[in-house]
Amino acid sequence: MSFIIIISLYLVTSVILKKSLKYFKNTPLLDFPTARSNHKTPKPKGAGLILIPLIIFATLLVFFLEKILNNYWLSIFGFCTILTILSLLDDIKNISSGIRLTFQGFCVLSSLFLFKDELVIYQGSFDFFFKDAPFFQSCIIISIFMIVWVWIINMFNFMDGMDGITVVQVSSLAILTNSLAILGLIEIHFLYFSLILLTVLFAFYSVNKPPAKIFLGDVGSIPIGFLLGYIIIYNIIKANLIIPFVIIIMYYLLDSIITIFIRFLKNENIFKAHSSHFYQKTIRKGYDHQYVLRRIIYLNIVLLFLAILSVYFPILSFLLAFASTSVLLLFFSSRKFK
Repeated sequence: MSFIIIISLYLVTSVILKKSLKYFKNTPLLDFPTARSNHKTPKPKGAGLILIPLIIFATLLVFFLEKILNNYWLSIFGFCTILTILSLLDDIKNISSGIRLTFQGFCVLSSLFLFKDELVIYQGSFDFFFKDAPFFQSCIIISIFMIVWVWIINMFNFMDGMDGITVVQVSSLAILTNSLAILGLIEIHFLYFSLILLTVLFAFYSVNKPPAKIFLGDVGSIPIGFLLGYIIIYNIIKANLIIPFVIIIMYYLLDSIITIFIRFLKNENIFKAHSSHFYQKTIRKGYDHQYVLRRIIYLNIVLLFLAILSVYFPILSFLLAFASTSVLLLFFSSRKFK
């Protein structure tokens, strides 16, 4: 029954998205081209308003039928809803980065308290500094995970600047998650959740592939970043798996970190919207979205293979993933103007 629901979800999502295109064009959820835009005509940016509720509803229904619904997921979807509402307001009328980060920090910190018992195992890592102060050790550990999770949220938001790129990255992470669940390395919840993510994102790709007819908007990219952060953080804490997830988001990591570092050296506001990512610069040199996206897809296929391989050969897989991603970034950087 659960798999029938997931298959049906593709059809439902596709129909709703296509039917809503005209509606979005008559709402404030319209993205008008600016100097940093990669599109030339106004396009709707509210697909997340459709995708996120469908993801939440389908997951809750499937988990209920499979009798695996628990307080973790109920809490996570509650915080996800808060971020969805805030991001919708941000898409309609820009909200300051301080308010957005405050809400993100609140949702992430509240979510991390679900793991307060499991986080105890990390306290020994800070014995050298706070050997007789377990409270301070706990604060440091929670702060580190909070920073990482908030970074993941904003990384997926920052990188969502090209047709199809978010679908490719989320799908890659979902396929990895599904593979790890099939191998028995992570909990069965993630097998179903990854399939739901794949189904919804595949449906979204039909209207987001180059040339895109609609964008996710912050109402989509922020909650998706939060949910993917949950997958990563949960399995770092519960399953002690980190390298496979680092590898699968390697392109996002290197592109975003290097770009922010360069902007910081130039004394630019790193919190201000920009179009300085490697893939964006390549598009501005005259290469179309499909050209750039295809090469990111090729890289992600390699990264997916290495991420699974890292379960058995972690160091070798990580180094190969880092090298492969660096080669693509150098390739994008070396492209001349058409």
